[in-house]
Amino acid sequence: MSPLAWVAAGGVAASLLAFGGGVSVGMGMGEDREFAKRAREDSIVDKTREAGQQAAAAVIAANRPRNVTIRQETEREIQTRTVYADCRHSPEQLQRINDALIGRPVGIGGGQLPGGGTP
Repeated sequence: MSPLAWVAAGGVAASLLAFGGGVSVGMGMGEDREFAKRAREDSIVDKTREAGQQAAAAVIAANRPRNVTIRQETEREIQTRTVYADCRHSPEQLQRINDALIGRPVGIGGGQLPGGGTP
């Protein structure tokens, strides 16, 4: 083979090696760039999450319980709404209600069970 063919073959081999090396380095750089991009996005997500948690904690900490007495409203309601004023009971029933209100045992039916004859 002539020396020119050897030089040409060497040049082609060198070109192929340079191309292969360039592709390999370029792909490695692409992977590194992708890893850096993911790390940057993860960092943004973490910072956003932390800021949201801090804001929520601040709002929760600012909440104070508020105790409101509605006693006047209840008294007014009782005074103005006299729906049950017309309710009437028999004397026996009124006695049973009063006994139940003070906690006295209420004897319904005088403590007697009904007869077992007819259903």
